[in-house]
Formats: sequence, C-alpha cells, structure tokens
Amino acid sequence: MYRAAEKGTLKAITANRMIDGLVVFLADDRSWTEDVDASQVFEDGEVLDNALAFSAEQAAERVVLDPYTIDVTVEDGKPVPSRLRELIRAKGPSVAYGEEERKRLAEAE
Repeated sequence: MYRAAEKGTLKAITANRMIDGLVVFLADDRSWTEDVDASQVFEDGEVLDNALAFSAEQAAERVVLDPYTIDVTVEDGKPVPSRLRELIRAKGPSVAYGEEERKRLAEAE
C-alpha cells in the first residue's frame, strides 16, 4: 500500500509520464528522467515546495500524471528509494512484460 513520504527524510519526486506511462523522476534541471540516479534529492523546505508546485503544473499540462514525493537515502552519491514499492518502480518490474516478454515467448515456441 502507498504511504506518503515522511517528514524529515530526504525525498525525490516521482510521477508517470503521460505519453507512455513510464515512471519518471524530477531532475535538477526540472526535466523528467527515467533514471532514479539522476533525480534531484530534496530536504523539507522551500526548494521542495517549489519543486512540488512545478510538478503540479506539469500534471496540469498533462506532461506527467500524479507527481508525489518519495523517501530516499543517498548511497554512493545516488538516491535510492527507501520503500520496496518505490524501489520496484525505480528499477523496473520484477517480471518480464511487454516487448521483452513477447520476444521470450516467441523464442520458446
């Protein structure tokens, strides 16, 4: 179940890109990246509030869907989602799907 980010922890902002539904993260330059390693890390405060306002504008413009903050830690200089749900969203599904799965099934025939 989804849980909101906790106060006082490091955070990143995530959403789904409207054009293809992929998971994206807000980067330092206010672009959306599929790479969690390139996401901007925030502490609570005005910078995070401004980034969330920008994310809400992006949602209103239908660039992304449902942006929200996630808790992260920084390991080796890179953000790592703290919760399993967000880690799976960041690193990809735990099972093959889409084109990858179609290729695998075709090879098995």
